[in-house]
Amino acid sequence: MTRYLAIFVFLFANFTFAQDKESSLVSEKFNLIESLDDVLNNHKLIKATQIDIKASILRVKQAKGGYYPSFDLTANYGHEHINKYGSGNNTQLAARDATAKFTQTITDFGLTDSTVKTSELAVKQSKAIETQIKNDLLLRALTAYLRVIQARESVKYAFQSVSNIKKQTELEDAAVTAGGGLTSDVLQAKTQLAGAQARLIQFEGVLSAAKHEFEYVFGFFPKDINALSLTKSIFNLLPKTLEEAENKTILNNPALKAASVNKEIGKEGINTARASLFPTIKGTISHSEKQDFGGIVGHKRESSAKIDLSYPLNLSFSEYAGKDAAVESYLATETRIDDQYDMTLQMLRTTWDGLNTAQQNAQFLTNQARISKEFLELARTERQAGNRSLLDVLGGETALINAQADAIAAKIEVLINSFTLLSLMGGLTIDVVELI
Repeated sequence: MTRYLAIFVFLFANFTFAQDKESSLVSEKFNLIESLDDVLNNHKLIKATQIDIKASILRVKQAKGGYYPSFDLTANYGHEHINKYGSGNNTQLAARDATAKFTQTITDFGLTDSTVKTSELAVKQSKAIETQIKNDLLLRALTAYLRVIQARESVKYAFQSVSNIKKQTELEDAAVTAGGGLTSDVLQAKTQLAGAQARLIQFEGVLSAAKHEFEYVFGFFPKDINALSLTKSIFNLLPKTLEEAENKTILNNPALKAASVNKEIGKEGINTARASLFPTIKGTISHSEKQDFGGIVGHKRESSAKIDLSYPLNLSFSEYAGKDAAVESYLATETRIDDQYDMTLQMLRTTWDGLNTAQQNAQFLTNQARISKEFLELARTERQAGNRSLLDVLGGETALINAQADAIAAKIEVLINSFTLLSLMGGLTIDVVELI
């Protein structure tokens, strides 16, 4: 009985281990949506912008300190020795004093208001930059994902081509050995084999580069690369006309939104420079307690309340040059932003044309790959019957691998251009991403 119980426990333990192992393998399967969400929350660029937002919020608090009074407390203790004219007037005392002072700005003619507004705009700018970086990262992640699939498929086709040509080479070599083949056919086969192997190495290099980009964006590379599947088309989310796409881009492009905030900051810089041309009026209340201080033996108490006017003015009137410089800086920023608008629209038009071209290419190249495959199968059959030359078969192999690689590349370009177009219009989110 004990023996059977031990066997049962052993089998149950192995079954449980197998289940755990299977579940762990399932959990390791790459999940595109979850991975994209992780990128948008934990990528180093995102974390850096979130820190920038926190810093800019703290600068707003710092700038608003100008609205509140300041409190200064000073205290001194030391030995004081004063020599005066006349005998018996010298003093040598242990002097002590403490002064408390409150200072409140009455008006600085808008300087504090402008500083606060600038810091608030900096918060707005930091958040706009975060949105822009998330938009760019999402597009980069999707592009990296699709490029890996493209490279993977190209390597598969190239590997299959090498295998087929190698098999054909072996057949021709065997025929020559048996006295029924041509040595020139063997050399032709070996030449084509070398070319196919070179293409395989080239595609493997492309795949390696795609892996590095994937690892940078996602922080890891999936173990099962064959489990990656293409995303669904988002063509139905795209506008029907270029004009509609341009209008959406002008309104919603994340980079242009960040640039418009930068323009507001530059405009506020003019107000800051203008306000600095005026004096600052402050009210102060102070109270001092002194003991054996200033050559006066005994206790002394002083209190005061006054209004101070401070108007630091350089006699070269350089402050006015500062205001003019702020105006020129704003004009320069405005010009750069205008150029950014033009550049963004140029990118949109290029992507729009690229999408149309890629769609047409995908249709023709997919059809070409299908025809190339049919031709190669027919050529092999005719070759066995002696009605087709070896050069035709080997040329068909090369044409097929090129057509297959071009077809998958065209499909990928359609998807990437679609995502890029949506990104430029500010509409790219994880919600639009679905797998086939």
